[in-house]
Amino acid sequence: MATITITKALTDHHDEMRKLVKEIKKDAAKFIFLKKHLDIHHELEEDLLLSRLHSKKDIRDESLESQEEHVILNQALLGLDDFPKDNERWMVKFKVFEEILDHHLQEEEDDLFPDAEKILDKKELTELGARFVELKKQRLSAALETKPAKELEKPKAAKSK
Repeated sequence: MATITITKALTDHHDEMRKLVKEIKKDAAKFIFLKKHLDIHHELEEDLLLSRLHSKKDIRDESLESQEEHVILNQALLGLDDFPKDNERWMVKFKVFEEILDHHLQEEEDDLFPDAEKILDKKELTELGARFVELKKQRLSAALETKPAKELEKPKAAKSK
């Protein structure tokens, strides 16, 4: 198996979620897949990467900001999940969520991840990457098994690589 750093694995998952966002604009019923991906992504990113960065003086504020943005994104996810998807305002709310999500993903990719790569050594980055890939696969599989049959029609972007 090829080695992958945690920053590359997270960026790859960001790309998967960007594809899901495009699919949701065509079919709001696919929102559940993005919600599952983000729930798992945030938890793993916080546990595997951000928890290590919080203790590093040079990147502490940046990592804490990323975690706070996860809180905002999670609140928006819950609001979207509770709002009727057949209401015309749902897609308006989703587009606002998309803007916040896009800002967050770009900021991590442009600022946080390059700084993390300077602070953490290659061995740790690749060990964390392997752990992320494995846990993501396990947790997504388990999360999707618990959904009703009609929601299990996976969009192409939700498949593991």
